[in-house]
This record gives sequence, structure tokens and C-alpha cells, in this order.
Amino acid sequence: MNQEKMYCGIDVSAETLDICYQTQNSGKQNLKVKNNKQGFAQILKYCPENFHFVMEATGVYHLQLVFFLNENTQAFSVVNALQIKRYIQMHLERNKSDKKDAKRICEYGIERHPAVYEMPDSAYFECRSLNNTIEDLTKEITKISNQIHSLKKVPYDASIVIKSYQSIIKKLQLEKSKIEKELLVKLQNWQPELLKQVQSVKGIGKRASSELIIYTKAFKGMENYRQLISYAGLSPVEYSSGTSIKGRTKICKQGGKQLRHILYMGALNAMKTNVACKALYERLVANGKNKKVAIIAVCNKLLKQVFGCVKNGTLYQDNYIKNLC
Repeated sequence: MNQEKMYCGIDVSAETLDICYQTQNSGKQNLKVKNNKQGFAQILKYCPENFHFVMEATGVYHLQLVFFLNENTQAFSVVNALQIKRYIQMHLERNKSDKKDAKRICEYGIERHPAVYEMPDSAYFECRSLNNTIEDLTKEITKISNQIHSLKKVPYDASIVIKSYQSIIKKLQLEKSKIEKELLVKLQNWQPELLKQVQSVKGIGKRASSELIIYTKAFKGMENYRQLISYAGLSPVEYSSGTSIKGRTKICKQGGKQLRHILYMGALNAMKTNVACKALYERLVANGKNKKVAIIAVCNKLLKQVFGCVKNGTLYQDNYIKNLC
């Protein structure tokens, strides 16, 4: 077993890392270290070579370890947290602890052999952080705007609270505007051509183009438009079994919730400005399709157009097919 790849499962929390790694005698050993460089060095001490490290994506708490392992040329995988959760549930675990989770993550690596993580550019992490902040600020502005709307309906004087909320919204909108400008600058420095190609599609604005580039890591690993549609959680799913269960076909929603929301708003604009999208929407509605179903079809059409531009490295053209004739 000396030359055979061994796995190390890592359960990440804010302050500590729970480790479960294979030993030479086919057993497993547990370890708990701090979530810092000293703790990372301790992991490599016990797993010196020929180890494949497996962890789940946990917001930002796993990123220090990711950068450390990448700098030390270690093989590692960052697995979707839902996959790990379902794997643990499959074993009918009654109890949950960080130690047990680390063990199951190690077993997941041994059984499933997850692909080695492809480290994105550092610019990607910077852009993602800015993009997430814009999303958080947008949610906060919406939340406070709803509170103002409700306070205007109360039968007592709430003018002081309303003015306070309005002042907060102005500050949040100012900060959001600053971050949006900073994000655009970083995207132009990181992926200038890609940004032009995505934005050239009518119906895809600045927010949609930023979200698409960041969420897909600059369309890394995208081989066809179906993958892009699935990545956004817009692919259709069927739920049926025998003669008793016949559910309606709907979108899977296992993907970027924020991306779907932005694409939906972009589709509403594309129905007016994008010739192909407008024709698709009108044809589906004329054939009796529900309007929301038709809008989802427009979202998918936009993703097809974006993928076509990115794959061919060209800007979008309304009359592209006519030029071929």
C-alpha cells in the first residue's frame, strides 16, 4: 500500500479542522488541529506524501486550507456540501459530530475518487467576494424597503423610523454602487474579452454578465450549453413512478439561485430587445404554453446565446443566421 494513493477527509469549521486519514495498515486515524497555517503544517506532518485531501465547500472557512494545499502542490478535492450530506444520510447515521463527518468524508474519497480541484485565479476569489457583497447589500436594501412600505400603513406616527430606514438605504445604495464599479474594473482586468462577449447578448446586462462569469469561474469546464443550463438550475426534471405518481415537469433549481433570478429579469428585457428571444416567447405563448414556462425557455435561450458567443469567441449578432445564407 506504500505506493497506493491514500485519502484524508477534512471536516472544516471556523476555528478547527477535524481530520480522518488512512494509515498504512488500511486503518483510519483521527486528528484535530487549528484552522490556521500551524494546523495545516501539522496535517502534512501526518499525511506527508501520496495523500489526496477531501473537504466540503463551507463558505470561506475552507479557503485558507485550499490556498495552503495548492501552494504546497498537494492533491485535494472540494466537494459540494450537498453531495457529502447525501452520502452521510445514505449510511443512516443517527448521530452527528465533526469527528464522524471527517470519517465519512474520508470514506467518500476512498469510494468515489473525486476529481482533483482546479485552482481558479486569485482574481476569481476577489471578484466573487465583491459579487457576494453586492448580493447581500441588495437583499438588505429590499428587506428595509419592505419594512418602510409596511410602516407607511400603520395607524400611528412612524415618520422617525421611516426617515432612519431611508437614510440607511441611501448609504447602502452608495456602498453598492461603489462595489459594482470596483467589480467591473476587476472583471475588465481579469476577463476583458469574455466580459465583452457575454455583455453583447441583448438581455444580458452588467449584473447578469458578472454573475455568469463569476459563478461559472469564467466558463471553465463548460463543454456545451446544456451544462451551462444545468449549472444555473434551469434544466427540466421529471417526477413520475408507475401509474400513481405523475408529477409535472419543472426546473430542477439545483444551481445558482441568484443567477436564476438575474436571468429571469434579463429574460423580461430580452423579450423586447432580443429578436430570437422575442420570437421564441411569442411562439410558445401562441401554442398555449404558460407565460412563466415561456419566460424560463427565454432564460435558456439566453444561456445558449451566451455559450455560443463564448465558445466561438465572437460578439452576439442578431442577423448571424442571415449572414450565413
